[in-house]
Amino acid sequence: MRPVLLVIIALLLFPCADDMAFAGDIPARSAIVHVTVFPSGAQIVRQADIDLEAGDHVVVIKDLPGRLVGGSLRVEGEGEHSFEIGSVDMRSIFVDRPANGDAPDKSERERLEKQIERLGDESALLSSRIRAAETQRRLMEHLADLPGRTAIPPVERPAGAPGVAAMSAEDWGRIFDLMGTRMAMADDLILKYRQQRRQKNREIKRLKKRLALQPAKKERQTEIRVAIAAGAAMKARLKIKYQVREASWRPFYDARLTTGKKAGAARLRLVRRAAIRQKSGEDWKNVSLSLSTTRPQQGAQAPVLLPERLDLLVPPPLSGYVRGMARDNMPNAKGAGPAMEEEAMELARPAPMLKKRQGRSLQAHERKAGIRQYAFQAVFDIRGATTVLQTGNEKKVAISSDEIKPALLIRAVPKLDKTAYVHARFTHASGAVPLLPGAVALYRDGTFTGNGHLPLVNAGEEQELGFGADDAVRVTRAEIRRSKGKTGVFSKSKTDERRYVIRVKNLHAVPVNMEIIDQIPYSVNEKILVSLLPGTTRPSHQNLKDKRGILSWNFKLDAGGEKKINLEYTISWPADRELSR
Repeated sequence: MRPVLLVIIALLLFPCADDMAFAGDIPARSAIVHVTVFPSGAQIVRQADIDLEAGDHVVVIKDLPGRLVGGSLRVEGEGEHSFEIGSVDMRSIFVDRPANGDAPDKSERERLEKQIERLGDESALLSSRIRAAETQRRLMEHLADLPGRTAIPPVERPAGAPGVAAMSAEDWGRIFDLMGTRMAMADDLILKYRQQRRQKNREIKRLKKRLALQPAKKERQTEIRVAIAAGAAMKARLKIKYQVREASWRPFYDARLTTGKKAGAARLRLVRRAAIRQKSGEDWKNVSLSLSTTRPQQGAQAPVLLPERLDLLVPPPLSGYVRGMARDNMPNAKGAGPAMEEEAMELARPAPMLKKRQGRSLQAHERKAGIRQYAFQAVFDIRGATTVLQTGNEKKVAISSDEIKPALLIRAVPKLDKTAYVHARFTHASGAVPLLPGAVALYRDGTFTGNGHLPLVNAGEEQELGFGADDAVRVTRAEIRRSKGKTGVFSKSKTDERRYVIRVKNLHAVPVNMEIIDQIPYSVNEKILVSLLPGTTRPSHQNLKDKRGILSWNFKLDAGGEKKINLEYTISWPADRELSR
């Protein structure tokens, strides 16, 4: 009996843990692990790790943003054993957030809330320890009554077994010494823990007063409740996927041209980059990031055309005054209607869009993205962890870098600008991911020369970029003749004859490919004639790129070489009319 009694006493002397009450709702916190950003919008993947017991549960996750796209929410799961995901309920909730929503995790209000929460947990722990110490003390008082008893109810002793009274005085002395020591220790702990709890409760009260002075606003968040049936206890992981609208990425480029010292030695390095911004209501901290060319929220199918009805309009009868005005003006308007209509249509056409466009140290290289190309989209996987805050500021990352062998061309439009400009033509590689429209920062031989713009360039298409002025090519344009007169005997016509000379000189030590662009006016009326004169140097292209009246001369100019281009044309029109430009 003595060993059994000592074991019972020893077990009772240790503090007991509070029993855990089972709750059907399992609160869980999730963290963003992956983000796929689209040109407009983004898909977020969150991850929540939970401990499941066997049975039915509802996992409650409250940290989703309030502005997620309805219908885009999906929940997936995996675990040590199989389990089933049932219904997924979603609702909006409102939580207190500091007035300065741009940096909520750095606000004074949140710092106070975290301190109060921490002190509250510490106070609750002290209360638990006080209860354990009080339990120990009550046990000591209970054991002090044992010598006056003949048995330990309700435990039944076998026949002939000795009772408590059979224990020796020496045994009881040791037990009383132990109980006295333990009671004193329990009293000390109770006093100590109560003092600490009182101090923490005072601090909580003080912080709550400061918190009440901090301005706050309500912020909408999304809460989801996921019904789960687990066949066994396990560790499980939920993945929550949804889309947000307030996010985007745009492409931009660095184009670095190295001209070289020899003809044909030019190289072009085209660096593809991306600028990401988001104001989705949550920060993306240290996440795996992908950029997709898909536009998921721009509609899923082509629009449907409705039939278009057409009928003749019955004009209202004219008053006598209006009929007289029409007769008086008829001679001047005769023959001009179609021409004026065609000229008006020509003026209404939009202008062509400009194509903007002590040892050896090792150079650092930019990290490139992984590229996954599909039939209808491309996905760029940014390597490493990336942080994009919800401030709306741009986060810039590198995607890829291509080395290209371009063809250099020196172009001048001397009618507008006598400066010659360096242009580089290149063909986008076959099978490559298309170059999306975006701004280009232009560098020539390491010097920034300006900004341009790239349109959409598909694989196999040719594109051109300008890289600034070329001071080693001189271009001049001079008008050498302009005369006006009249021709004809019976039908008089006015004429305007113009003659220009363009001179180009190459001061480079190597040959260059040149393109000179100029123009002659074009007519939208059959009575206005524009003709090139025989003295004109034959142009390489007329109506260049389907632009009426635009001429170009393409030629190779040797080092130190010079070329002269003549442009001569005449305009004639009825003598009783004036030209409209």
